[in-house]
Amino acid sequence: MMKQLSNDLTKTTSALGELTAQVKAKSHVSLNAEKVAEVMSRRVTQHFEHAVQEPVDGLRSDLQGFREEMSTLGAERLSEVHRTVEKSLSELNEARRNIEAIERRVTFVGISRLALAVLPLFASLLLVGSLVWGFGSMVGIGPLFGWAWASFTAASLWWQKMLIAAATLSAAVLFVWAVLRVSRWVYEELR
Repeated sequence: MMKQLSNDLTKTTSALGELTAQVKAKSHVSLNAEKVAEVMSRRVTQHFEHAVQEPVDGLRSDLQGFREEMSTLGAERLSEVHRTVEKSLSELNEARRNIEAIERRVTFVGISRLALAVLPLFASLLLVGSLVWGFGSMVGIGPLFGWAWASFTAASLWWQKMLIAAATLSAAVLFVWAVLRVSRWVYEELR
C-alpha cells in the first residue's frame, strides 16, 4: 500500500509539474498595441459623439431658430420704419405744398392788408404803454415798490414780513389787472 501510495504520489507530482508548465505557458499575456489603440480610439470617438456632438447639434438648431426669428423681427422693424418714413415724407410734402400756396398768396396787397389789420393792436399797445408809464410816473409806482422792499427788509418779525409781502403783491396784481382792463377797453373801442 505504501508502494502504491508512493507511486500515486509520484504520478500526482509529475502531473502537477506538467499542469504547472501548461498554466505558466498560457498565463503569459501579450498586448497588440495597435489593436488596443484602435479599439480605444473607436470607443473615445463614440463617447465624444454621444457626449459632445449631440449638444452641439442641439445648439446649432437653436441658433438656426434664433436666426430665423431675428430675420423676421428685423423685417418687421424695417417695414415699421419704412412706414414711418413714408408718413413723414408725405407730411413734409404737404407742408411744402402749403408753403408754396402761401408764397403765391403773399403779395404787396396781402402785406398791406396785414399791416392794416394789426394797426389797431399797435395803436392800443402804444396808448396803453403811454398811459401805464404816465400813470406810474404820477403815482410813483417805482418809489412805492422801493419803499415796500425797504420796509420788508427792515421788518424783524416773520408775520410783519408776510403782511408787507402780501400787501405789495396784492397792489402789483391790482395794478396789472387795471392795465389789462384799460387795454381791453381801448382795443374794443379801436376795433
